[in-house]
Amino acid sequence: MSTATSAVRFRAEHLLVSADQSVVSDGVLDVVDGAVAWSGAASAAPSFDGEVILLDGLVMPGLVNVHAHTPMLLLRGTGEGLPTDRWLTEVMWPREGRLVEDDVEWAMLLGASEMLLNGITTTTEMYFFGDAVARSASSAGIRCIVTAPLIEASDFSRFGTVDDQLAATEAMRRRWSGDPLVEVGIGPHAAYSLSRSTLERVVDLVAADPMLVHIHVAEQPHEGDAILAETGLTVPAYLDEIGLLTERTIAAHCVWLTPDDIKRFSRTGTSVAHCPVSNGRHASGLAPVGDLRAAGIPVGIGTDGPASHDRLDMFDDMRTAIRFSRIRQMDASALSASAVLGMATYEAAAALGRADIGRLVQGSRADFVRLDIVGPGFEPDFGPEHLVERVLWLGAPECVRDVWVEGRQVVADRGCLTVDRAVARREVQRRSLRLIEG
Repeated sequence: MSTATSAVRFRAEHLLVSADQSVVSDGVLDVVDGAVAWSGAASAAPSFDGEVILLDGLVMPGLVNVHAHTPMLLLRGTGEGLPTDRWLTEVMWPREGRLVEDDVEWAMLLGASEMLLNGITTTTEMYFFGDAVARSASSAGIRCIVTAPLIEASDFSRFGTVDDQLAATEAMRRRWSGDPLVEVGIGPHAAYSLSRSTLERVVDLVAADPMLVHIHVAEQPHEGDAILAETGLTVPAYLDEIGLLTERTIAAHCVWLTPDDIKRFSRTGTSVAHCPVSNGRHASGLAPVGDLRAAGIPVGIGTDGPASHDRLDMFDDMRTAIRFSRIRQMDASALSASAVLGMATYEAAAALGRADIGRLVQGSRADFVRLDIVGPGFEPDFGPEHLVERVLWLGAPECVRDVWVEGRQVVADRGCLTVDRAVARREVQRRSLRLIEG
């Protein structure tokens, strides 16, 4: 994976440096060696002698997906109408038990290209065969935090013992250390699918080698019943007692939290991945996003896997997050467009412990997209001060024209430059049928 090495100035019709700032008309974005060297209004820009690229539309930070199982694209659309527990045990896990590494590599490659086309420049993955996920992400040119999965289930015994899985995670950390696009963490599946002793092993591993911990928490109303009956604790309280809630933990879903759970997340620095479309599809419930953010907890947006969302579409998730939050709070002003765009960019980056992405400010990695804001749905034009609202309510993957990651262009005029999608589609089709037919 090559990165940009020369200095380039992008002069944008409109530039969004960060979702908590106003849109700059006639903006300048200077990129040097894959990083932002300067951004702001053209009238204040420093002198520049290099290449200048003119971009119409809106240039903004790339979207940051904080919770995904992208290779589930192999099983997209299966298990429709089932709640999460039955969907996992009756449909997903038996079929995933037949996966081979090449299946994951091809599915991640196709899914990465789809995300790039949809304006997603960073994804946080939890899936089997983590090296295959990392290889495909690197090949496609998408930034990827690969949280190597840890699970104890008979369908996945071929991945070895807990010792084997932890050793594989440590080895993967070493292999990908220093890679410009790939970061490796650990993904213990959930408190209900792992023993206490295994979760304690994760705490020991992270104490010795700090890394992101990515875990499902309180997605379903009854998933913590056994833990509550045995310990008297909610799932977050149980994880906190073990020592697994820290500022390097991102908890996915978090629909069924008590007020004390929210205080616990705030105290420990735990972040949350909000997956509204997936939660809506499985009728998991409405997450307390307003209460979480009011407590100062970073909340990012996640697509979840394309088998439970169907689309790798952050625009869909952002709009759904607004609607669900307003319904839960019965307040039409809850969760503004600017706030939810922040949850898909800089707040998502904060949830991942990555201050270097999600903004287009000096020192940030040069991950950005150009949106076409002319066409059906964007008329009439009420000026740049309304652009964020219009992007949130009217934007779609089809608006994404060009994408850069680490200063390298990976999408041009709605075409992915890094993946032969026709070949990848054929491979995924063939492999998907094998998994479904058995």
